[in-house]
Amino acid sequence: MSAVCAALCLAMVGATAQEDPGKLRPTDVRPTPERRDIMSEPKQTSPATTPFARRPGAHRLVLCNDGGTLSAPDAEAPLGVAGLVRSTIDPLRDTMVDTLYWQLGTDPYWGTPIHRLTEWYSHRTRIGARWGEGMERFNTASEWRVFETTRDLIAQGTDPVAVVVDEGHKAGLAVYLSFRINDMHDSNLSGGLNDPYLSPLKRQHPDWLIGEDGYGNRFAWNFAVPEVRRYKLDLMEEAINQYDLDGLNIDFCRWPKLFKAGAEQSGMPLLTEMVRSLRQTLDARGRALGRVLGLTVRVPGSIANCRQVGIDVAGWIREGLVSAVIVGEVHGWHYRLPIEQYKALADGTGCLILAQNLCAFKEGRPRSAHVLFGEKTYYSVEQFRAQAARHWQAGGDGMFLWNQHFLPFHADSRFDRQSWKEVGDPAVLARKDKHYLVGPAGRGGCLPLELRPSVTTPVKIEIADDLAAAEREGVLRTVTLRLLIEQMTGPDRIEYTLNGVSLDPAAAIRRINYNDTWLDFDVRHALRNGVNELTLTVRERNPRVALPLVLRSVEVLVAYAAPPTPAFSPTHTLAGPIRGAGRVTPDAPVLGNP
Repeated sequence: MSAVCAALCLAMVGATAQEDPGKLRPTDVRPTPERRDIMSEPKQTSPATTPFARRPGAHRLVLCNDGGTLSAPDAEAPLGVAGLVRSTIDPLRDTMVDTLYWQLGTDPYWGTPIHRLTEWYSHRTRIGARWGEGMERFNTASEWRVFETTRDLIAQGTDPVAVVVDEGHKAGLAVYLSFRINDMHDSNLSGGLNDPYLSPLKRQHPDWLIGEDGYGNRFAWNFAVPEVRRYKLDLMEEAINQYDLDGLNIDFCRWPKLFKAGAEQSGMPLLTEMVRSLRQTLDARGRALGRVLGLTVRVPGSIANCRQVGIDVAGWIREGLVSAVIVGEVHGWHYRLPIEQYKALADGTGCLILAQNLCAFKEGRPRSAHVLFGEKTYYSVEQFRAQAARHWQAGGDGMFLWNQHFLPFHADSRFDRQSWKEVGDPAVLARKDKHYLVGPAGRGGCLPLELRPSVTTPVKIEIADDLAAAEREGVLRTVTLRLLIEQMTGPDRIEYTLNGVSLDPAAAIRRINYNDTWLDFDVRHALRNGVNELTLTVRERNPRVALPLVLRSVEVLVAYAAPPTPAFSPTHTLAGPIRGAGRVTPDAPVLGNP
């Protein structure tokens, strides 16, 4: 172990014993008498007594910030109030974002070897371990910067969370605090239980961890352990009562590993009791603040997937415990989420169903797409639009932006926030250029598919645009079906149909890059709104190529001549003026006008 790592380890272990007198040690999480019932057998309690009231514009477009802008990725520490506002609040002005989720934790990302410092916190907390307390040296500049900015704000009598909440409110945003239920960035720590980056509580209580093989399981919290649930509840309830928040979000996509293998079903009622308790705490806090506080959850995919890992989200909706469900994806990108099953379940309950938009991390797109079409390492505005439009058409109540806030620091300082000004309103999206992707199996699509001789291979393509109406209006410029077929050569003969209409391969634009062949078909008269069926039938195969034909990508590019609708105005959405965005603050400034 290096001298710096050794110092880091000693400082972190010693921090719990050298804190200020008013700070509880992170290990002091014994069940209190008044809450002992939560730690024992689950019991039935009444649901929330106050229904969630959706304010104009609230949860139409949510952006989740994982706290990474606190680490000063492009500025020197301490950031101060103005610097934190510049990195966190200012990028949301003049956009459709009406709700900000601020995740509690410490996330220097590229500034630390494990990207996120799991179970280390950068706010005033008497429950969690505060990053950097008692440390004399840090391994990296970014690790020091996030500590220095936090230390400076606390010295000024505030802290990062209070700044984000207060300044977000001034910008007209609803601000929710978000907690990762079981972050696993510490799963790759090479030092095991003695690694200096492992949080003190996990080092002191390895029996509270799942401790199984597989990604994340080693150091993941085991929620069958009463003290783990007690600790997590204390951490979240402390934040609820400490800040002027508009609600709380529990992120079950980070990560949905909550119990030892085989214990998921018996553990399900334990999680539900936690959610009930948080709903009651929020109701009590809301009465003190004079407004209703929301409780939302981000969950991994289908209802069946949730139940499999011990998450009874269906029961939470029926019982009225949650005000919104974000149908999400653990790895951040999914082209078609199953929101219809949630919408049917939530019908008449007042629970909103949001879909997660594509995140900063992109599907491993073919190398030839970068070469031939100039694709970037992150999704384009047109791709963000297309995925959002699909979910609006499916009945979504809102969109959720995940891990897009750090694109200017992670991928491209010139990242275009244009989609943030559009994806929150299907009417604005209606006549915007889009780039639809069918996607791989398990991520909203069925690809890749091997194309076998004399076998007809079908592919479903969902389109949200009303192409017939656009054609009548004279604003439709081009509609292109783009296919990537690997190992295709001139002697291969394939028949293509779209919705029963034969497509002529001789009329297609053909591009070759090594083993990849891309075909562009003009399909403006064959494609339609809704689900379309493409078929491919191999009639002849080049006998001198051994590897099979593989359909790797199916895409649709829709381009319009000119947008007939006015540009987005930050003073209005379909739901009305964005004032207060979920808060009872009639005099709040309009979002975009600080």
